[in-house]
Amino acid sequence: LVGGLGVSHVVVGYDFAFGHARGGNIDVLRQNAEKGGYQVDQVSVAGSDDGIYSASEARAFLSAGDVAGAARILGRPWEIEGRVQTGEQRGRQLGFPTANLPVAGTLHPAHGVYALWAGLRDAARGELVWRPAVANLGRRPTFDENELLLEVHVLDFDGDIYGQRLRARFVARVRPECRFDGLDALKAQIASDTASARDILAAGPNPDKVSTATNF
Repeated sequence: LVGGLGVSHVVVGYDFAFGHARGGNIDVLRQNAEKGGYQVDQVSVAGSDDGIYSASEARAFLSAGDVAGAARILGRPWEIEGRVQTGEQRGRQLGFPTANLPVAGTLHPAHGVYALWAGLRDAARGELVWRPAVANLGRRPTFDENELLLEVHVLDFDGDIYGQRLRARFVARVRPECRFDGLDALKAQIASDTASARDILAAGPNPDKVSTATNF
C-alpha cells in the first residue's frame, strides 16, 4: 500500500481482513503504521434492531423492490443514471411520454412501477433540477418486449431531453410490473400510477430543497 500506492491514511471496516486466509487485520495495520508512515482508522459497525447494515442486505431490499429499505442502509436513496435514448414512442401515444434509460448490466430494484425524482440539467439555470416522476422498470410484458428499460415519465414536463443524461432517484415502489389485456386498461393504470406517485412524492422532501451531491 505504502510503496505501491503511496497511501498515507487507511480506513477499514469493523470486520476487515486481508491477505492469505484473511490473516491480516486491523492489529497488523496498526503495528506497522509508524514504520510505514501512515495513519489507520477503523469504522465501527452500523445497523439497527433488524441487524447489521451490509451491502448484501441493501441488495436484498432492492431485489424485493423495497427501495426505501435500501435507502435506510445506504444513507441515501438508490439511483440509476444514464443517457436518454429514443424508444418506440408508445408512451407519447398513450399520453404519457417517457425518457428511456437502458439498465441491463446494472444493479437495479425489482421490476415494477416506482415513484422517483428525475434529475435533469437545466441549461438556463446551469444546475441540476429535480422533477417528480413515475417510472416503469422492466420488459413491458403487455407489448411482449424483452429489453430491460427504465421508462421515466416526468410529471408536468414536456421538454425534449433525448440524448441528455437523467438521474433517477427512487423513492417508493407503487406496484409490480404486470401484463394488461389492452391499451385502454394500460392507459387507465398508468393514470392511476401517476396519481399515486404524485401523492407519494408530495408527502416527502423535494431534493431541490435539500443539499444533494451530483456527479453531472
